[in-house]
Amino acid sequence: MDLATSRASGATAAPRTPAGRAIETVARGHRSIPVLVVLAIIWTVFASQSSAYLSFQNITNLTLQIATTAILALGVVFVLLVGEIDLSSAVLSGVCAAVAAGLVVNGGLPLAVGIAAGVVGGMAFTFVEALVIVFGVPSLIVTLGGMVILQGLILVVLPEEFTVSVAGTSFAKIASTTVPAGTSYVLAAVATLAFTAYRLFSYRERLATGSLASLATVFVPALLLGAVLFGGVYTLTRQRGLPMPVLIVAGMLLIGWYVTTQTRYGIHLYAVGGDREAAQRAGVPVRRMVIYSFLILGACAAIAGMVDASRQLGVSVTSGAGPLMLNAIAAAVVGGTSLFGGRGSVWSAILGALVIGSISNGVQLLGLSTEVQYFATGAVLIVAVAVDVVLTRGSLLPGRR
Repeated sequence: MDLATSRASGATAAPRTPAGRAIETVARGHRSIPVLVVLAIIWTVFASQSSAYLSFQNITNLTLQIATTAILALGVVFVLLVGEIDLSSAVLSGVCAAVAAGLVVNGGLPLAVGIAAGVVGGMAFTFVEALVIVFGVPSLIVTLGGMVILQGLILVVLPEEFTVSVAGTSFAKIASTTVPAGTSYVLAAVATLAFTAYRLFSYRERLATGSLASLATVFVPALLLGAVLFGGVYTLTRQRGLPMPVLIVAGMLLIGWYVTTQTRYGIHLYAVGGDREAAQRAGVPVRRMVIYSFLILGACAAIAGMVDASRQLGVSVTSGAGPLMLNAIAAAVVGGTSLFGGRGSVWSAILGALVIGSISNGVQLLGLSTEVQYFATGAVLIVAVAVDVVLTRGSLLPGRR
């Protein structure tokens, strides 16, 4: 049984109690609110223990640390939205980085060629996985097997010394490049104006259809976005400039938002995750949608791997290993994407990555043991999944078995 059909059995169509109505409200589109509350609590706790936690330098370090997780989590979101799951993309990121770095450093090819090869390689591998999944094999098993295959494949693509150093090469510039403060402020202004224009266009469309709307729905979100963008630029440019990985994450999130909310693909994506059989009857190409989602995951995994390799100044057999896969899945789920498919957004990738990364960063800053980080991350993940189950069935009460 796949995740799309693994619905909680106790779902109610119209919760009548105050708690039920609150659950329904959150489930319909306010899932980011609990995440923001948790994030605020985490920052408050660690800031009370260390004055350096919310310093400009540490916040910049935090954004760089979560870049890889956020990019990989973005790909995981697309797979979760169609009701599938993936366990291989973290190791795939290491393999793609090894391929790209090998071509650039050892092969002497241009950086663009290496990046393209890594992305194509990631998409090719997930395409094969997706074909097996749509054939009928559970995605959990397919990607688990793919993870094992990739652990052997990285030994094949790496040279005899099992490491590729990218220090001093064009590959290292992916993470080391910074955008000057002036240019960063211009980008923030352009993004704010573009968002305002989009909200104003939506406002006019609602008026044209006879719907009640207020200009507050245009300018309040625009002002909030502008405050976040300009505040972020001010904070992150206090060192050398806006780090390139931050722009990469922001660009990918914007593309993901547009694809999932403004295109037919996005409509079909949520339809498949919400009810696969109903989507099939409505003429939605379910198998194709699953394949497309895994292709996006493959591209995200490759980019995440290359950003991480550039930041770490090398690729080795440990690239993509460790807690990266757990953190990516946890980030997507903690950020508000449902494990049962059909609910969530691309913004959950960055929100969840911030939660997971903030815990890790705080633990390291305070000099606590690694066990504390694992305990906290695991507890947050369990709570997030429990909340997801409650929102899915629309009730605090357990379903009947």
